[in-house]
Amino acid sequence: ALKKWAESSQWTFQNKWYLLEAEESYCNNDFNAAKTYYEKAIAAAKSHKFVHEEALACELAGYFHLEQGEAEKATELFLLAHEKYHEWGAFEKCNSLFKFVEGMISLSILGSR
Repeated sequence: ALKKWAESSQWTFQNKWYLLEAEESYCNNDFNAAKTYYEKAIAAAKSHKFVHEEALACELAGYFHLEQGEAEKATELFLLAHEKYHEWGAFEKCNSLFKFVEGMISLSILGSR
């Protein structure tokens, strides 16, 4: 149903459909498709000015890249998500995400010793 909505009202539903496709592809171990759909979800949310949905797409893409062993890309996406959550006014979410990234970086430093 969401795909039909995305086709009929791209402005409202396209980024949501892309994000769901990314998550489904990730769950099905289709990592190339997942990466593509995360990128499309972020771009569509940004172009349609859905700041909170851009933040969510960045955060979920960050977890995806982290699981793929791409910590640098994950950090970049988490920081962008933090920025967008802050822009939206979700300050507690910003704090939570910051603590997660801070912990992730600390573990990375400890792991490299």
